[in-house]
Amino acid sequence: MVPDFLLPEWVPNAHPLIVHFPIALIFVAVAADALALWLGERWETGQEVATGLYAATGLSAAASYYSGTWAIDTVPIVTPGAASTLSTHSFWAWYTMVSTSGYALLRTAGLFVSWVRARPSAHVVLFVLGLATLYPMYETGENGGAMVYKRGVGVTRVQEVPSTASPAPDSAQPDTMQASESTPRAEAP
Repeated sequence: MVPDFLLPEWVPNAHPLIVHFPIALIFVAVAADALALWLGERWETGQEVATGLYAATGLSAAASYYSGTWAIDTVPIVTPGAASTLSTHSFWAWYTMVSTSGYALLRTAGLFVSWVRARPSAHVVLFVLGLATLYPMYETGENGGAMVYKRGVGVTRVQEVPSTASPAPDSAQPDTMQASESTPRAEAP
């Protein structure tokens, strides 16, 4: 767990700072793997680079998952919808950690098996398996985004919105009155 004095005052816990690493790394790993597949032997270390990126993805997914389990204690979950979304997010986060870490181990083991390294068809199979790790990452991110942006978990109100009945005199908000309400009506004689 990260001590509070190391965190900026605007963040409730370390999870939002950590969670974006596996998201970025998995896309870079897939791109490097696609490039290594396309270039073949013209990029001699392509498979090693992609494998290293997948290993970094797996490690950062584990750090992100555990920072999320610690984060649960730092934010209030006040609605049943938020609790349900948290449960779904937690499941997909665990699945993402297991799938990316497991895949990284598979890729690493493949580096030491000569027939896997020598056959382009084995690389194609490994590439497709790597693409499959994008789906749990997507589901985790989708539910994590719903936690914050739909359910408001981990978000504190910094500024109160003025009521519509008495806007602040220096308010830059446009007048929301209907045109028919704002124009005076001609009285019939």
